[in-house]
Amino acid sequence: MSFNFKNKFKGTVSVIGTSQVDSKTEKLANELGRLLAINNFAVACGGLSGVMEAVCKGAKQEGGFTIGIIPFKDKHLANKYVDVVIPVPFSQARNIVVVLSGDAVVAIAGKAGTLSEICFAWIYEKPIVALTGVVEGWSSKMAGKKIDDRRSDSIYGAKTAQEAVEKLNQLFEKGLNIKYGMPNDF
Repeated sequence: MSFNFKNKFKGTVSVIGTSQVDSKTEKLANELGRLLAINNFAVACGGLSGVMEAVCKGAKQEGGFTIGIIPFKDKHLANKYVDVVIPVPFSQARNIVVVLSGDAVVAIAGKAGTLSEICFAWIYEKPIVALTGVVEGWSSKMAGKKIDDRRSDSIYGAKTAQEAVEKLNQLFEKGLNIKYGMPNDF
């Protein structure tokens, strides 16, 4: 069997967010996963519950590909919608691996762990789309902001999953700079 990841997918999007979700956040994450799969993006995430499980479930509903980077040695602890499990049993240090696994990052809600991932995405110059609208948490607080002056862009805000995927498509159409993970004309 031959599988060429680069030919099948535009890229990988790391989706970060809270492990405890209300029904609105779960629905939004599921919709994001579906739209990412429909638009030929692979999904990387922390591989556990909440936003992570909902985005993976949505992606799988549309035949998408999911990667879960879990903070345990036991691969069976990943949610049932993860195709490839990568164990990184170093507690929150896995957050760096989650961010670096994607070509871009989408944040949904989130607590301190999500904030750390937003900061790592900023440091490693990954484009960041933060969902606002029906969700609370760090994604809503950081949308439209710059963390510091190391970058010329800011964290993109999106009110809906559709708007987030449209922004990702725009960024990928411009081409991501391999060295910095930023669109070429930024």
